[in-house]
Amino acid sequence: MRSNVKRYVVGAMLVLGCLIWMSGEAAAQAKDPVVVSVVGELSGGGAVMFDYFWKAAQMARDEINAKGGILGRPLKLTSYDTQSDPPTSVSAVKRALAQDKPYAVVGPIYSGSTIVNMAETRAAKVPHFVGSESWAITTKGNAYIFRTSENTKIDAVKMLRWLAEEKKIKRAAMIYRGDEAGVSSKDATLEYLKEKGVSVDPLIVVDVRQKDYTAELLKVKASKPDVLIVDPDVGEAAILARQAKKLGVDTLQYSRNACDPVFLELAKTDGDGILCHTGFIPNSPDERSKAFVDRYVKRWGKEPSEEAYKAYLAIYMVKVVTEQIKAFDQEKFAQKMKNFVLTADMDPNIIPAYWDENGDYHFRSHIAVVKDGKYEIMTRVPPFKGPGSGQK
Repeated sequence: MRSNVKRYVVGAMLVLGCLIWMSGEAAAQAKDPVVVSVVGELSGGGAVMFDYFWKAAQMARDEINAKGGILGRPLKLTSYDTQSDPPTSVSAVKRALAQDKPYAVVGPIYSGSTIVNMAETRAAKVPHFVGSESWAITTKGNAYIFRTSENTKIDAVKMLRWLAEEKKIKRAAMIYRGDEAGVSSKDATLEYLKEKGVSVDPLIVVDVRQKDYTAELLKVKASKPDVLIVDPDVGEAAILARQAKKLGVDTLQYSRNACDPVFLELAKTDGDGILCHTGFIPNSPDERSKAFVDRYVKRWGKEPSEEAYKAYLAIYMVKVVTEQIKAFDQEKFAQKMKNFVLTADMDPNIIPAYWDENGDYHFRSHIAVVKDGKYEIMTRVPPFKGPGSGQK
């Protein structure tokens, strides 16, 4: 009898010990950090833009962790440098996937890098948020790729529609850069303007890091178009604006990358009169946008750019979607993102938006003009698709 009791007690103690060990293991696991790998242009030509992106990602992480993390787990960010180079970006994503086993990947900004590295996250079935804008990115049937900015076709249609309807343009000139994003923008622009009966001449391709646009601008000046459409990167756009002013090119100018604090800093008043279109602008009247700007300025001492909000939104979307599916399940996450409507009640820090079945982002945007070295919003443009767009 005593032997049976002894065996019972020993067995009960073993079971209790196992339960305690398992509960402790579960508690420890619950507190393991959620890893998000941020891959982007920490060096090279895109470093100035990516600095805003990386700062905003860190800010979002700290805000999320201050409120308990994601489903009780702290958020951890790691970073990998693409050196602003597409082949290097593939290596960076591979290293992130191998070393971190991340729950999600965020970045890069450059479209040429995303086009070649997104196959890695797709194969690993890891949700991947990017700030890249080439329309081709979301035409590959990749269920794991999601933007946090409008693609080049949507951007072109919104701005060019306004130019055609409000400014009654009939002839345009275009200067574009010869990389993935530039060619994508050029193709979208030509397609839309052809539909509207607007001719484009001259059509000029420039090097990605070109510093002298004298010859190109003189061609534009001689052709006397109704509008000059400019699509170099933000730094080169500022150089082009200064040179256009010096050469007396007084044509109405729409510059895709002029809605950026870096452009204002570099172009100063030489940018006056230039039009731009963007999803995020620091002086937006939206209350959530104002609050984001205030927090960013308090943390980093300068106004955020659109690249900053792209990253901030991406990090918060990792939290929001995970809370919606109530699990750390990457396949369910990707499925949930299809036709996902981000409503105001899901998180107070980010602005309502919509992701369609391809992972494209739809958002109200702004058309602005540079005036006295600052932005003046001319009109707000509704989302291209989804809630608030007027389209079903």
